[in-house]
Amino acid sequence: MIPEAYLIHQSPGRFRIKIPARKGDIPYFASITEKLPRIKEIEKIAANPATASVLVLHKTEVKTIAGYAESNGLFKIEIFQYSPEITSQKIVDTFKEFNTLMKGMTGNTLDIPGMAFLGLLGTGIYQISRGNFAVPAWYTAFWYSMNIFLKGMPAKK
Repeated sequence: MIPEAYLIHQSPGRFRIKIPARKGDIPYFASITEKLPRIKEIEKIAANPATASVLVLHKTEVKTIAGYAESNGLFKIEIFQYSPEITSQKIVDTFKEFNTLMKGMTGNTLDIPGMAFLGLLGTGIYQISRGNFAVPAWYTAFWYSMNIFLKGMPAKK
Protein backbone atom coordinates (compact mmCIF):
# COMPACT_ATOMS: atom_id res chain seq x y z
CA MET A 1 0.00 0.00 0.00
CA ILE A 2 1.34 3.43 -0.99
CA PRO A 3 1.39 5.88 1.94
CA GLU A 4 -0.51 9.15 1.63
CA ALA A 5 1.51 12.34 1.50
CA TYR A 6 0.13 15.75 2.31
CA LEU A 7 1.33 18.80 0.43
CA ILE A 8 1.84 21.31 3.25
CA HIS A 9 3.80 24.02 1.43
CA GLN A 10 4.30 24.91 -2.20
CA SER A 11 6.05 27.79 -3.91
CA PRO A 12 7.78 28.08 -7.29
CA GLY A 13 10.64 25.61 -7.35
CA ARG A 14 9.99 24.00 -3.99
CA PHE A 15 7.43 22.08 -2.01
CA ARG A 16 7.21 20.20 1.27
CA ILE A 17 5.16 17.11 1.96
CA LYS A 18 4.42 15.20 5.14
CA ILE A 19 3.99 11.44 5.23
CA PRO A 20 2.68 10.82 8.76
CA ALA A 21 2.17 7.07 8.29
CA ARG A 22 5.95 6.65 7.90
CA LYS A 23 7.09 8.95 10.70
CA GLY A 24 10.38 7.71 12.14
CA ASP A 25 10.93 5.18 9.32
CA ILE A 26 14.56 5.95 8.44
CA PRO A 27 14.95 3.35 5.63
CA TYR A 28 11.74 4.60 3.96
CA PHE A 29 12.88 8.23 3.88
CA ALA A 30 16.34 7.11 2.71
CA SER A 31 14.67 5.37 -0.25
CA ILE A 32 12.88 8.60 -1.14
CA THR A 33 16.14 10.56 -1.13
CA GLU A 34 17.66 7.84 -3.28
CA LYS A 35 14.87 7.38 -5.84
CA LEU A 36 13.42 10.87 -6.36
CA PRO A 37 16.68 12.42 -7.63
CA ARG A 38 16.37 10.15 -10.65
CA ILE A 39 14.12 12.89 -12.00
CA LYS A 40 16.72 15.18 -13.57
CA GLU A 41 14.73 18.35 -12.77
CA ILE A 42 15.04 17.75 -9.03
CA GLU A 43 17.83 19.85 -7.58
CA LYS A 44 17.75 18.80 -3.93
CA ILE A 45 15.81 16.62 -1.52
CA ALA A 46 15.90 16.87 2.23
CA ALA A 47 14.02 14.20 4.16
CA ASN A 48 13.47 14.20 7.90
CA PRO A 49 12.10 10.90 9.28
CA ALA A 50 11.58 12.42 12.74
CA THR A 51 9.07 14.97 11.39
CA ALA A 52 7.91 12.77 8.48
CA SER A 53 8.60 15.58 6.02
CA VAL A 54 10.32 15.84 2.66
CA LEU A 55 11.49 19.11 1.12
CA VAL A 56 11.95 19.05 -2.66
CA LEU A 57 13.70 21.77 -4.67
CA HIS A 58 12.90 21.31 -8.36
CA LYS A 59 12.62 22.78 -11.87
CA THR A 60 9.50 20.92 -12.98
CA GLU A 61 5.82 20.54 -12.14
CA VAL A 62 4.77 19.09 -8.79
CA LYS A 63 2.40 16.81 -10.72
CA THR A 64 5.36 15.28 -12.57
CA ILE A 65 7.13 14.46 -9.30
CA ALA A 66 3.89 13.21 -7.73
CA GLY A 67 3.25 10.92 -10.70
CA TYR A 68 6.78 9.51 -10.56
CA ALA A 69 6.55 8.96 -6.79
CA GLU A 70 3.22 7.18 -7.09
CA SER A 71 4.28 4.96 -10.01
CA ASN A 72 7.37 3.94 -8.03
CA GLY A 73 5.41 3.15 -4.87
CA LEU A 74 6.95 5.93 -2.78
CA PHE A 75 3.90 8.01 -1.85
CA LYS A 76 0.68 9.42 -3.25
CA ILE A 77 -0.10 13.11 -2.92
CA GLU A 78 -3.14 15.18 -3.71
CA ILE A 79 -2.42 18.47 -5.42
CA PHE A 80 -4.63 21.11 -3.88
CA GLN A 81 -5.11 24.33 -5.78
CA TYR A 82 -5.22 27.35 -3.49
CA SER A 83 -6.82 30.46 -4.85
CA PRO A 84 -6.50 33.63 -2.77
CA GLU A 85 -9.27 35.22 -4.83
CA ILE A 86 -11.70 32.48 -3.86
CA THR A 87 -10.65 32.62 -0.20
CA SER A 88 -10.96 36.40 0.05
CA GLN A 89 -14.31 36.29 -1.75
CA LYS A 90 -15.59 33.76 0.81
CA ILE A 91 -14.56 36.12 3.60
CA VAL A 92 -16.28 39.06 1.91
CA ASP A 93 -19.43 36.99 1.31
CA THR A 94 -19.48 35.85 4.96
CA PHE A 95 -19.27 39.44 6.19
CA LYS A 96 -21.98 40.52 3.74
CA GLU A 97 -24.27 37.78 5.09
CA PHE A 98 -23.50 38.75 8.68
CA ASN A 99 -24.07 42.41 7.83
CA THR A 100 -27.47 41.57 6.30
CA LEU A 101 -28.34 39.49 9.38
CA MET A 102 -27.26 42.32 11.69
CA LYS A 103 -29.38 44.84 9.80
CA GLY A 104 -32.38 42.49 9.90
CA MET A 105 -32.05 41.91 13.65
CA THR A 106 -31.79 45.64 14.39
CA GLY A 107 -34.47 46.89 12.02
CA ASN A 108 -31.86 48.35 9.67
CA THR A 109 -30.42 50.56 12.41
CA LEU A 110 -27.06 48.82 12.94
CA ASP A 111 -24.58 47.18 10.57
CA ILE A 112 -21.03 45.84 11.00
CA PRO A 113 -19.30 49.24 10.63
CA GLY A 114 -21.82 50.74 13.08
CA MET A 115 -21.26 47.91 15.53
CA ALA A 116 -17.48 48.33 15.28
CA PHE A 117 -17.85 52.09 15.75
CA LEU A 118 -19.93 51.66 18.90
CA GLY A 119 -17.67 48.93 20.27
CA LEU A 120 -14.49 50.94 19.77
CA LEU A 121 -16.13 54.12 21.03
CA GLY A 122 -17.23 52.23 24.13
CA THR A 123 -13.71 50.88 24.57
CA GLY A 124 -12.35 54.42 24.45
CA ILE A 125 -14.87 55.68 27.00
CA TYR A 126 -14.10 52.72 29.26
CA GLN A 127 -10.35 53.44 29.05
CA ILE A 128 -10.91 57.12 29.92
CA SER A 129 -13.17 56.19 32.85
CA ARG A 130 -10.38 54.02 34.24
CA GLY A 131 -7.93 56.90 33.97
CA ASN A 132 -5.98 55.27 31.18
CA PHE A 133 -4.85 58.22 29.06
CA ALA A 134 -1.67 56.46 27.93
CA VAL A 135 -0.82 55.77 24.33
CA PRO A 136 -2.52 54.13 22.45
CA ALA A 137 -5.56 53.08 24.46
CA TRP A 138 -8.48 55.51 24.38
CA TYR A 139 -7.64 57.78 21.49
CA THR A 140 -6.62 54.89 19.24
CA ALA A 141 -10.04 53.35 19.86
CA PHE A 142 -11.67 56.71 19.01
CA TRP A 143 -9.55 57.02 15.87
CA TYR A 144 -10.43 53.53 14.65
CA SER A 145 -14.09 53.95 15.50
CA MET A 146 -14.31 57.21 13.53
CA ASN A 147 -12.51 55.72 10.52
CA ILE A 148 -14.76 52.68 10.50
CA PHE A 149 -17.82 54.92 10.88
CA LEU A 150 -16.75 57.18 7.99
CA LYS A 151 -15.83 54.29 5.70
CA GLY A 152 -19.15 52.62 6.45
CA MET A 153 -21.12 55.68 5.39
CA PRO A 154 -22.90 55.34 2.05
CA ALA A 155 -21.20 57.22 -0.78
CA LYS A 156 -22.81 60.51 -1.70
CA LYS A 157 -24.09 60.73 -5.25
